[in-house]
Amino acid sequence: MGRGRSFLLLLLTLLHPGTVPGEVVRDFQTCNWFFQNNVPPQGFPTRGRVKICQRYKNHYHYATLYRTDHRIPVYSAYRYPCSLGSSDGYRPSPWFQEPQIDDQNAAATMGSRSTYVSERQAVDKDYQDSGYNRGHLYPFALNEWESATSTCTLTNAVPEDHAANVNWYQEAESIVQKLARICRKSDRSMYLVTGAANPSGTKINNRVSVPGLVWTALCCTFPRDQNNDPCQDGIMKPEGQDVLRYNRDFSFAFMKAMKPEKATVHLSVRQLARKLKVAKLFDKCRGASESDEMQILKEVEGLIQNKVINPVNTASSPLRPLGYEAAVGIFQLVYSELLDPGQAVVQAVSSSLTEVARVSGPVFLGFVTVIGVLAVNVLAVLLNHAG
Repeated sequence: MGRGRSFLLLLLTLLHPGTVPGEVVRDFQTCNWFFQNNVPPQGFPTRGRVKICQRYKNHYHYATLYRTDHRIPVYSAYRYPCSLGSSDGYRPSPWFQEPQIDDQNAAATMGSRSTYVSERQAVDKDYQDSGYNRGHLYPFALNEWESATSTCTLTNAVPEDHAANVNWYQEAESIVQKLARICRKSDRSMYLVTGAANPSGTKINNRVSVPGLVWTALCCTFPRDQNNDPCQDGIMKPEGQDVLRYNRDFSFAFMKAMKPEKATVHLSVRQLARKLKVAKLFDKCRGASESDEMQILKEVEGLIQNKVINPVNTASSPLRPLGYEAAVGIFQLVYSELLDPGQAVVQAVSSSLTEVARVSGPVFLGFVTVIGVLAVNVLAVLLNHAG
């Protein structure tokens, strides 16, 4: 970028502090850390699509592949945690657009003008009185600060029926948030790709295509370069004590036909890629291959139900009761660090005690629950007789 153009960009930013600098790029190298292993999804058509590194207030927040003939995004790729910036997130009105989609020589600055006109992308006027919501691909609520604000661009939105949009949040986005928090609690990073497919034939304002399907794929793993990861610059509160810790990589996917009566489907990442007819959504992630997808699918379904599925014996355990981790830790320390390896009998006893600690916590919790229910029923009977 030349000095003159750099000065123009700076001037526009100063004059319009609400604008979002977004860059139409030849490839995603400028913001490749939003993709697992820095590799974008493979197999999506490229004709009539533009690549955007979504940037706001000097930070890149996510990446988008945008389809200009339908005037909607194909997908947005993002991460959790990756909340950048210092000012509170807000929902701008009108939403932002990307001028470089229409003119490659335009300043790399998304405007939020209600009078903006475009032949190759949606504008705010398209959604007015259309009966459709502006459905985020990268959800506003998943991150905080300026990252949240940056999601409110029409290059990150598709027309969605209101009831179907609400159902998608309840059946998919809220669960994604839960799994993302588990991933972060396990000292990993969540890579996500959310997209739209299967044009329904309906167009709002006779311009913007309404998709028949939305989907999300996620991969929980370690960043490729943890020492040079822009997302590590973000500031977020630590996850609460109620969030489950699950010290394994995992992947999962959601898919929904965008009609209110259609339920969201849970499936493996590989199954979703096959339905979308693309090669792969992540470079390499546990549960994304034929050899392990069913096992990981079962494990993640357990996480959604607040259970940990042991991949060795497929047994399940509920959330850990108070003191569980400490008790198991003490037994494991005695077993692995303090005992003489030659003391076979003592080792066997210690191993048994460790297993008892693993099993007895949930059993004890269940026992207390049953006793409590029985006590309540007995009290109810006594009160009825007393009356």
